[in-house]
Amino acid sequence: MIDNDRITESSAGRRLWPSRLNLSITAAFMLSIFLLAGCSEMISFPTVTAEATAADQVVEGGESSESIPPTSEPVTSPENPIEEIEETTPASTPEGGEETATLGAGETPEAEQREEAESTTESNNDRLLAEIDAIRSEIEANVAEVRGLTAEESVQVTLLDREQLRHRIEEDLLSEYTEEDARHDAIVMSAFDFFPSDFDLYGFTVDLFSEEIAGFYDPETNEFVLINEDDEFDTLEKLTHAHEYVHALQDQHFDLEQLDDDTLDSEASMALSALAEGDATMVQTLYLIKGYLSPEELLEALTESLQLETPILDEAPPVLVRELMFPYLEGVAFVEALYMNDGFDAVNRAWADPPKSTEHILHPERYLDGDPPQIVALAPLTDTLGAGWQQIDQDSVGELYLREYLVQQLDSQTVDAAATGWGGDQYAVFWNEGSGSLVLLLRLAWDTLADQQEFDNAYRGYPSQLFDSKARKQPDGTLCWEGDEVICLYSFAGETLISRAPNLDLATKVMAEQVAFMLSEEA
Repeated sequence: MIDNDRITESSAGRRLWPSRLNLSITAAFMLSIFLLAGCSEMISFPTVTAEATAADQVVEGGESSESIPPTSEPVTSPENPIEEIEETTPASTPEGGEETATLGAGETPEAEQREEAESTTESNNDRLLAEIDAIRSEIEANVAEVRGLTAEESVQVTLLDREQLRHRIEEDLLSEYTEEDARHDAIVMSAFDFFPSDFDLYGFTVDLFSEEIAGFYDPETNEFVLINEDDEFDTLEKLTHAHEYVHALQDQHFDLEQLDDDTLDSEASMALSALAEGDATMVQTLYLIKGYLSPEELLEALTESLQLETPILDEAPPVLVRELMFPYLEGVAFVEALYMNDGFDAVNRAWADPPKSTEHILHPERYLDGDPPQIVALAPLTDTLGAGWQQIDQDSVGELYLREYLVQQLDSQTVDAAATGWGGDQYAVFWNEGSGSLVLLLRLAWDTLADQQEFDNAYRGYPSQLFDSKARKQPDGTLCWEGDEVICLYSFAGETLISRAPNLDLATKVMAEQVAFMLSEEA
């Protein structure tokens, strides 16, 4: 799957940003607040198309502390335009067309305008940061009280506009994620039919982050970055700050650097991100319930959220949207299950013993029962495949991505029955640059033999639908479907093996190698 560790390797907090998707979820919750409070009559809803509403809905969807957190020290970036600069009145031009404006030595009209813009920006930043600083102290005190954690140090604030954000994404947030990394990730995703291998994942990631990020907390710099474009600290930005301040408290008490633990696979990393975002979204929800926003502010935030435009997100492959929303939607459901059991004390214990898989997040009872993912291994295939083949990834698919994979060809009810019971997995993807072809090997372990049989029976429909072909049974019992590529399925000792290759010979060869490897494990 997409290597989020590599994307965000330089800073744990850089994967912790409340997207505008999260704000859409917040909007939906605010609507329920209005309805529960009997305030629906005062709402004047903006016109939203069915398509836009669906897009918004698809995506995000303890003991109190008496101490007040210290006032954070805002930091102003010298290149931080947060409002459009008023048009400069052009110098008067006499008849004949020549400008009569008086310029200093070496100066140009453009230089004068640039100096004016920088001066205006600096003044606007100073004014807005002073305004924010006054409001933040109250927000942070309320958040600390709701979460039951005291602030141990102040957090800096930096204001960026969208253009500056894009620059920071390219130069900082994605500094460890190269275009070659993104190309390999796209090939891996294509092995599961999520999008073509030539999809420009790097460019898309930059565009999506530039559009969707509303703010983020960076533990390396102890900094909260707020995206502001209208020279006002509006209600949505207050909610963003409340969300991000939870991440600051998490960092101070639980150390967010654990998100960058190189020993974590993508499953454990995604689960930990879901704990972090679910915790922050839960606090954000309680922040609303406790009435820290007035009805007028709720209405303002609701209206603004419903009017957010997300053209990049609207064109995103569904799996990327799902990945983006998972830490918020399923994350808050996971945290809520803990909270209902023992308040934020239970959430604090989860930070000491984090969830290890997306299965834990999707099924909190599995986490509470102490059901860890099974460890499975794959046969080394480099020698088997021969010259020209390069392994570009080996990782875990997990229940989340397994569901997203299956739902491309199977109905949701079948997918739910097939994926539930996931016990663990490991996949490897190999790429041949010369032929532009790939090989996939996937090993799936299940909680019970019945779970394995249910999956295997359901999975037969996937390649049948994909290739519009029937299975051909091989001498060893392997089932294979042929189309533009070949997919094979084999059941072995309560586990499932899936191979994918450009031809039948290679697909069965890979399968045989893995079966021999598993037999040697039992010996």
